[in-house]
Amino acid sequence: MLTNYLKIAFRNLAKRKAFSFINIAGLALGIACCLLIALWVRDETGYDRFQRDAAVTYRVNWDFDWNGNAGVGPGTPPPLAARFAQEIPEVTAATRLYPVSHTVVRHGEAFFDERHIVAADSNFFGFFSFKLLVGDPRTALAMPNSVVLTETAARKYFGDAPALGQVLTLGEAKLVFGRHPYDPAFRVTGIMQEPSNSHIQFDMLTSMASHPEVAHFDWSWVWMQVATYVKLRAGASLPAVQTKVTAVVREYGSPAFERVGFSYDELVASGGHFAFVLQPMGDVYLGSAAIGNRVGLVGNRVYVLLFSTVAAFILLIACINFTNLATAQATTRAREVGIRKALGSNRSTLAGRFLVESLVFSALALPLALGLVAVCIGPFNQVSGKALRFDLFQPAWLPVALAGITVLVGLLAGSYPGFYLSSFQPIQALRGAFRPGGKSRHLRHGLVVFQFVTTIGLIACTLVVRQQMTFLRTADLGFDRDGVVVISNENDRLHGQAEAFKERLKERPDILAASLSTGVPPDGGFEDSYTAEGRGDAQRALISYMTDEDFLSTLDIELVQGRGFSRDYAADAAGVIVNEAAVRAFGWENPVGRAITYPGGDNAEYEVIGVVKDFNFATLHAPVTPFALFHNASQSYDISDSYVVVRVSGTELDRSLRLLKAEWEAFAPDTPFEYTFLDERLGAQYEAEQRLGRMFLAFSGLAILIGCMGLLGLAAFTAEQRTKEVGVRKVLGASVPSLVALLSKDFLQLVGIAFVVAVPLAYLAMRDWLAGFAYHTDLGVGVFLLAGVLALAVALLTVSTQALRAATADPVQSLRYE
Repeated sequence: MLTNYLKIAFRNLAKRKAFSFINIAGLALGIACCLLIALWVRDETGYDRFQRDAAVTYRVNWDFDWNGNAGVGPGTPPPLAARFAQEIPEVTAATRLYPVSHTVVRHGEAFFDERHIVAADSNFFGFFSFKLLVGDPRTALAMPNSVVLTETAARKYFGDAPALGQVLTLGEAKLVFGRHPYDPAFRVTGIMQEPSNSHIQFDMLTSMASHPEVAHFDWSWVWMQVATYVKLRAGASLPAVQTKVTAVVREYGSPAFERVGFSYDELVASGGHFAFVLQPMGDVYLGSAAIGNRVGLVGNRVYVLLFSTVAAFILLIACINFTNLATAQATTRAREVGIRKALGSNRSTLAGRFLVESLVFSALALPLALGLVAVCIGPFNQVSGKALRFDLFQPAWLPVALAGITVLVGLLAGSYPGFYLSSFQPIQALRGAFRPGGKSRHLRHGLVVFQFVTTIGLIACTLVVRQQMTFLRTADLGFDRDGVVVISNENDRLHGQAEAFKERLKERPDILAASLSTGVPPDGGFEDSYTAEGRGDAQRALISYMTDEDFLSTLDIELVQGRGFSRDYAADAAGVIVNEAAVRAFGWENPVGRAITYPGGDNAEYEVIGVVKDFNFATLHAPVTPFALFHNASQSYDISDSYVVVRVSGTELDRSLRLLKAEWEAFAPDTPFEYTFLDERLGAQYEAEQRLGRMFLAFSGLAILIGCMGLLGLAAFTAEQRTKEVGVRKVLGASVPSLVALLSKDFLQLVGIAFVVAVPLAYLAMRDWLAGFAYHTDLGVGVFLLAGVLALAVALLTVSTQALRAATADPVQSLRYE
């Protein structure tokens, strides 16, 4: 019986080649899109699953409401891990990670700028499941000045030569906080496998004992620069552990609070809180979009759900094509059904026959879909920013899953047509009196509307995302981002000659301005709490840079009150420039001449000499917060001049860059010249949104293509069914445009209905997405009208090709049709 079903299925497939091609191609595109998105989703949801104790491993996050700032962050203080391990019985192990700032690493004549160095406690390899290929995991990070390299880093510095025991120079010798020596000579103690699919990313892993700044703050519970991880005993109650965490923080954190000017109890009494919460390891990557990650990237669970839904809808659109074309062809299959029923076939047998036919289409679409995935995986990686690989047998369950998808698609696409076609009455079918009922027509119309609701929605979302990306690139941030080159001087790459380098650049005609600063947008800057004159002991959080007299002019930041730093005023070392948000936070009406005090800096006092207009020094996801500029001479905190900010002539950009490099090499020939453009730095922080836009664009195009393939098939079949009517109308004088309009209007009406349904859905979705930005584009009607016009234009082009073909046919042949 099955053999007979298959023969009939292939016979019908060959009989109507055009419709068969549309069905197979549409299903193949739908399955291919689904597979590509499934690979992306699997990669996004697979982070840290390789950790052997992932179920009982937690990252500790800082939950705070302090001096007007509230939120959850990934940073924790240095003593936290040891206290948790000692004081909380359920904690079986704890470890810390510390992101090291960008460092120049040297070996012989080779030197590279390394941006992914992480310091770790000695129990790192016992705590996590990262694989050490060479070296002893128990001792690799036990001693100061030990470094473990990834395989890639080892090849970069040593080629094929053995790396174990070799020495690398990480940065420069220096005194940290003026009294703690830092030794830059590190010995390679291990080679490890690349840390793939983990939220913890690095190229080099150094021992925590190598970094004196961490030990310097071993007393502090407010220096939130390390990431802390704990393991709990199996079966431990998380709420009970959280209660003990609060008790530990109260007992051991209170003395540290006193050292910075206020008590823990005062913070709680004022309505604030200072707590630590445990986040499951498996939730860190996708669950930290609003929290952040000190040692790697974060994903976004919303985007995973979004693209999973997109995949389902695209596959559904392909199945709808099959259903629509099958039910549309009901009249051509009616006589076949009538004959089979007259010969004794029952409804279930006929339904099974049509389902087998649907499964054949799905099975033929699968290899085509696999070929499309193999061809498109490279471009898809470029769009998504991934490095996905497609292997038909990896993981082992994939072939079974593909077989299941094939069967599911076949059943989904063929169920309704099978039961619908098998329901025909044999007498009507054999007499040729059968006409498709209103139910099937309404179903087809409803499915077409659904297809274009999805398509118009995707187009509208794509346009809104692109519009927001354009807004982010062109928004007035309160400073001039164009023509600004940011040169890295982290870890004093200029060997104490930063000021001389800057002054040398200012002498060159191609250089319009230059400044030294500890931060540049969108860097968050240094954050701490300050008290304001006239406001008692109440502290307010300030984010700040230390900079010089040229910073405001270099970035063209507007000064609204007072003045900027000047060499004419020696007292500017004790001056500060604040933004308008800080003035509002401190409650001042006349800020110039007022003072702020820094409790964490030995109660140093700074006089406000100027107020700048609010500018977006961080992401546009958040509103502008209180911000300050201190003078480099103030040494308000221990951060060196991390950046040389240079405004160059836009007309000769290449020449200006060559000049900058030549001057750099004159001052620091043994250090790489590292630079970025300020506008690129600002754009990079929205990479996730840019990928979202690119993926939306790609899948919107595919959804349109699949939907239009089905629409093309329906239009061709409708034109075929109305051949005699078109011939009669032409003989009676109907024009070609009127006939095209006649054959197209039903489909265009359906697209219009889809537009009415899709717009409010897309509006609500994009309104919620834009709510994640403090500053965003307006959701005007124009973008939704454009989405509707695009969908209508594509549908009209698709349908009108078949309508025009029917309308221009010879009416004599049309009237001889039967």
